[in-house]
Amino acid sequence: MTRILKNNKSILENYKLLGELINEHLELLNDDSKKQQKTLEICHIGKFLLFFDNLKIDEVTEKPDFILFDANQRIGIEHQIVVDGKSKEREGFFRNIFLLAETELQKDIELPNFLASCYIQPYENFKLNEKRYLIETIKTVVKEYILNDHFVENPIIERIYKQPHSKKNIVANMGAWWQKQVNIDIIENSIRKKETKISSYKESGINIQWLLLVIGSNGESSFEMDENLILEMKTQFDKVYVLEDFNNRLFELK
Repeated sequence: MTRILKNNKSILENYKLLGELINEHLELLNDDSKKQQKTLEICHIGKFLLFFDNLKIDEVTEKPDFILFDANQRIGIEHQIVVDGKSKEREGFFRNIFLLAETELQKDIELPNFLASCYIQPYENFKLNEKRYLIETIKTVVKEYILNDHFVENPIIERIYKQPHSKKNIVANMGAWWQKQVNIDIIENSIRKKETKISSYKESGINIQWLLLVIGSNGESSFEMDENLILEMKTQFDKVYVLEDFNNRLFELK
């Protein structure tokens, strides 16, 4: 049966403790190619540790992702973000073209500094070969709105809100979405992907292996937890946890 772990600390206590748990490890990151991903992983592990009183990060590694220490023993823990693949691909496509449009508009000397929140047309999908057309459309629509308060009808932006800003920036807003509950098949498939590595990790002398699955980070591609979900498969992981990131909830499945 799924067990919900409680974090009874105050916001201020959590903020202070999170810094104590992760800051020294963030400062040691020096590989720019992996820094953004590893920073996110460290932050997730730090949030996870807030639910315990005696756990800390002993080592940031790759095999497994982290080694924890509870004052008695070392524990290997693997980290995995679980998202809906199709929605994630769509989010990435739109964020990329808006970022490219923003980069080009930043060079436009006719434009003052601004922050434009652009709401994307719901249910619209485009092909990769339309990328240049979409970038030019975004530039035209945003520029006309910033300079003349005139919204040009177009196939990608549903509406725009603007405000003064210190730079020239565009925010791509995917709009409202139905939050999806994660199901047991998604959870078990995620476990299987990570489970193949356990034997090699134990060869390094870390006999206890945990798995942390992270959901609910925000966006259409994210999931929320089904509190009635029961893990049916047998797994070599000693513990399996699901962290609902945005809502700061932790579930123990095994």
